[in-house]
Amino acid sequence: MASIKNKLNHIFIAAIASAALVGCGDDSSTNPGSQSGERGAFRVARPAVYETKGGINYFTYYWGKCTITNGQYNWDPKGSTDRSAYIISKDTLKVYYRSTEEYEHDTPLDENVNYFMYGGNNNNSIFGNWDAVHCGIRDGQYKCGTQEINGSYEFKQDSVITYMTIDPNFNLINSFLHTFFHDYFSFCTDDYDTDEKGNLKDIPERGISFSFQSNKTATVTIQGQVVKIDVDAYTETNAIHSFYSISSNGKKCSADGRFGYVNKAEYCSEAYKDYLTNDNLDYKGSDISTYYLRDKGNYEEYSNCIKSLFENNPAYNPEEQ
Repeated sequence: MASIKNKLNHIFIAAIASAALVGCGDDSSTNPGSQSGERGAFRVARPAVYETKGGINYFTYYWGKCTITNGQYNWDPKGSTDRSAYIISKDTLKVYYRSTEEYEHDTPLDENVNYFMYGGNNNNSIFGNWDAVHCGIRDGQYKCGTQEINGSYEFKQDSVITYMTIDPNFNLINSFLHTFFHDYFSFCTDDYDTDEKGNLKDIPERGISFSFQSNKTATVTIQGQVVKIDVDAYTETNAIHSFYSISSNGKKCSADGRFGYVNKAEYCSEAYKDYLTNDNLDYKGSDISTYYLRDKGNYEEYSNCIKSLFENNPAYNPEEQ
C-alpha cells in the first residue's frame, strides 16, 4: 500500500469523486496490469436500487470495498453505499444527498437546499440518460461550477452507469499544486489567496512566487529555486491516465499512472497488492482500497528523484512516506 501511488493519483481520484456518481465499475479487463484501453469516456457501472419512502423518491448505489487487516484480504461487493433523493421536473433531474438519519426518519425534503442538476428527456422517469449540467443549489445559492468532469449517466432498473471525460480546460495544475505543496512542503494552499481564475497567488512569507500558470503548467520559484511543473490527464474506456513532470536545475522527475476501480474479488488479494491504492483507514486501522492502478508505474523512481531535486531547498519538508 505504498503512499507514493496515492500521491500521484490523488488529484484525479478526488476530482472524479466530487464531480460524478462513481463506484464499483464493470469492465472487460481481467487484470489491472492490462494494456491501455482506447481513449474515450471512462465507463463505471454499479448496482443500484430504487424506492419511494415517506413520499420521497430515492436511488441507492453500491461499490465494492477491499479491506486489508493484518495481511488478510476481505472483499465486499456492496461495502460502500450512497443514497440520494431525486425530483424530476420535465427535462431536469435534481439530485439531493440524504444522510442515513434523514432517510430512516423520513425527514421532509427541502427542495431548495443543496441539489445538483442533470438534463435529459425521459418522460418524467429517472430511467434513461441524463447529462450533468454542473449547476445546482449549494449553501443557499444557485451556482454553476467548472466542468472538470464531463459526465453522462444512464439509469437502468438495477444499475447506474457513468460515462466520464476530463474537460480539457479543467485547471489540473491548481489541483496538483495543492497536493504538491502539502506533501513536499507541508502547508495547505487553501490558506492562501487565489486570483479570479483560481490560480494560486504569490506567497512571499514562504518564499514562493509564480512567473507563469496555465491550466496544465506552472513555473514557480520556491526559496530561490525555479521549478517548472507540467501535468496532464485523459480518460480511457477503462481507466484514467495521468502524467506528471517536475523540472529544476537541469533535472526532470516524471511519472505517469493509470487507475480504475476495484470491482472484482480477484483484485482484492495478495497477488494484486502492488496495484492497490490506500484510500483511507477504517476505525480498526485496516487499509481500505476502492481504487487500483492498471500499471505499477515508476513511483519509487519518481519519489527518489523528487527527494534529490529538493533536498537542498530549505523549505523542503516532505510528508512521511
